[in-house]
Amino acid sequence: MLLVCAGCKFSVDAIKDPGPIGDLDLAVADPGDMAIAAVGDLDPVDLTVLPPPDLTPDPCAGAPPLGVNNIAAACVIGQPPTIDGDLSDWPTAQFLPLSKTNAAQANGSWDTAIANDANSSARYFVRWDLTYLYVAISIADDIRETPNPPGSQLSNNDAVEIFVDGNHSRSNSYGSDDWQLVYSADAAKVASQGTVVTWPSGTHEAWGGTSPAFTVEAAIPWSILGGSAATPGRVVGFDLKLDDNDGDNGATRDRDLILYFNPGSGNGGCSAPNCRTDAFGAVQLQGR
Repeated sequence: MLLVCAGCKFSVDAIKDPGPIGDLDLAVADPGDMAIAAVGDLDPVDLTVLPPPDLTPDPCAGAPPLGVNNIAAACVIGQPPTIDGDLSDWPTAQFLPLSKTNAAQANGSWDTAIANDANSSARYFVRWDLTYLYVAISIADDIRETPNPPGSQLSNNDAVEIFVDGNHSRSNSYGSDDWQLVYSADAAKVASQGTVVTWPSGTHEAWGGTSPAFTVEAAIPWSILGGSAATPGRVVGFDLKLDDNDGDNGATRDRDLILYFNPGSGNGGCSAPNCRTDAFGAVQLQGR
């Protein structure tokens, strides 16, 4: 190309196409250009390779609405509580009460409402993952008495009892998936399935708290609760019983509270949770 001006003359040659040479080539995506942190046609920040999104379904998701009167068990898959008797890793603000005011059954000598809760009351919470049903209980007590040693009736001590019916079959007797687990305040324990049996394998439990109050933390494996898979929405029979011994009656407890206790008939006239699982309430597995 020739340009002319008054008294001058100059020329400009056309720039030749250099071909695909990296950054100057904006049309061709070369393998080198697309490599991680490569300085190619695009800014290196744009070429940062992100991990693929996690499209695995959340095993805690999809629970149906909570059934009437069912207790919600929060899913903790991936973040299970440590079974050490210390309940600081539990959502204490969400604990539910067990007191004379809300218990379905209250036996023994009870005083005014204020003294009742100091004498014997509890707060509890239930959680779950694919291996365990977790229960945490914080017990308020004003006098520590555990006169009954292991091998005797621990429910006459200061104690808490957890009742579970793995298949929620609601029958007038106990089956292989039904358990009464008694935790005495002095860290003794006994298991029953209508009659005393060997403590179930695979369970974990720990005691804590400052006497006379105490805490119990339990991990109950699904393997002893019928073996069915733990999935959101599963319903498990559940009840709690709180035993209180203030010492004035020797080896006999002064009072007790049962959370649900739906009295029935049959089984020799025994209608309490220690005799039949249709006296239990229920826990329903929920999301996070």
